[in-house]
Amino acid sequence: MFLFVLLAAGIVLAVILGGDVRRLAQIQLEHPELLIAAFVGRGLVVLLGATHSLTLIALARPLNVFVGLFLLAVVWLNRHLPGALLFGLGQTLNLAAIVAFGGRMPVLFLTPPGGIDAVHASARLEMLRKGFDPLHVYLAHPTGLWFLGDIVDISLLHHISVVSLGDLLMVAGAIWLVIRVSREKRSSAVPTSVPESAGL
Repeated sequence: MFLFVLLAAGIVLAVILGGDVRRLAQIQLEHPELLIAAFVGRGLVVLLGATHSLTLIALARPLNVFVGLFLLAVVWLNRHLPGALLFGLGQTLNLAAIVAFGGRMPVLFLTPPGGIDAVHASARLEMLRKGFDPLHVYLAHPTGLWFLGDIVDISLLHHISVVSLGDLLMVAGAIWLVIRVSREKRSSAVPTSVPESAGL
């Protein structure tokens, strides 16, 4: 939720700076089929998790890696776009953590979940500990590349979010893209045909 709030804030900032967010519709991605494949793959991972079958959830782990690779490929093929390399750096860090922990993003609560959203946090912890989350794996203590996982605890609007450094870099890249593209000036020069007499 926190990441969506940041992205929304970036869009608002772009408008305040005089940008026109409608220009985002003019972005033409190279090989969009890879992005579609990433979204479909993520959807399958979520569906496998909804079965609450540890066998099927185990199948989601390699699929998680492929989703990350597809997304990274999209970023590389579109690295000319503003913010793409920053987004790609964040995705690379996330993918490294996912691969290091067997196909799931490690989650480590640096501060014990509690407060207003304690009930939700406890339910999430229970799911993580039992291995029913197809996207994340719970860490009881720091190990391996834990620092690349979801370790930043943020409480916002009575909701606890745990995000990674990679997530923050990806959102920063997306906000950069929104601001840059929304503020680009459309070229006033319209190509015209050259008269036959020109240059004679």
